[in-house]
Amino acid sequence: MSGLVLKIIAMLSMLTDHIGYIFFPTDLTWRYIGRIAFPLYCFLLTEGFFHTRSREKYMINLLIFAVISEIPYDLAFGHKLIDVGEQNVMWTLLLGVIMMYFVEKWEYSFAVKMALVFLAGFVAVVLKTDYSIWGILLIAIFYMQRNDRRNALLYTCFLMFVQGRMQSFGVLAIPFIMAYDDTKNDVKMPKYFFYAFYPVHILVLWGISLLV
Repeated sequence: MSGLVLKIIAMLSMLTDHIGYIFFPTDLTWRYIGRIAFPLYCFLLTEGFFHTRSREKYMINLLIFAVISEIPYDLAFGHKLIDVGEQNVMWTLLLGVIMMYFVEKWEYSFAVKMALVFLAGFVAVVLKTDYSIWGILLIAIFYMQRNDRRNALLYTCFLMFVQGRMQSFGVLAIPFIMAYDDTKNDVKMPKYFFYAFYPVHILVLWGISLLV
C-alpha cells in the first residue's frame, strides 16, 4: 500500500470514530473501527518526517492546523467554544515531530534520547493533548524502530493492549502498516487536504449534531 492509501484508510477510520462518538455514543462498534486511525497517523507522521524536505515547515504546518482545529474540536467534543480540559490530537502530533527533531539533531546516548521522549510525553500530559503520552510513545516506537518494522509492530501491540479494551483495537491498524510500501507512487492530492480534513470534518459533524 502507498502512503496515500494509508492516509485515506486513516481518514475514513477517524471519520467513523467521530460519527460514532457524536451520534451513536452507546454503539462502540464505531469507536472500535476508529481505533485504526491513530496508529496509522503516527506511522505516517514518522514516514513524513523522514521524507519531508523541511522539518521546520512540517512543524509549522502542524502548529497552524493545531490552532485552527482547536475551536472545532472544543465545540464538538467539549460542547463549548473554548475547552482547556483537552486539546486536539494535532498538538500531540506536533510534539511528536518536535521530539523526533531533537532526538535526531542531538546525537546523545539512548538514555538521553529516552529522556527527550518522556519530556515530550510530560508536555503532552500537562497540555492534556488527545492521546497524551501514549501518542508520544507510539510515535517514538515508529521513529526508533523504523528499520525493524516487525519489532515496531510488536511494541505497538503491547502499547495498545496496556491502554485497555478500547485502545487495544488499535492493533487492527497493523496489517495496513505491514502492507505499506514507500516505493509506491502516489496520486497527487491538494497539498493541505489531509491537514484540513481534520478540522473541517469535525466542524461539519458538530453542525449536523445541532440539527438532529
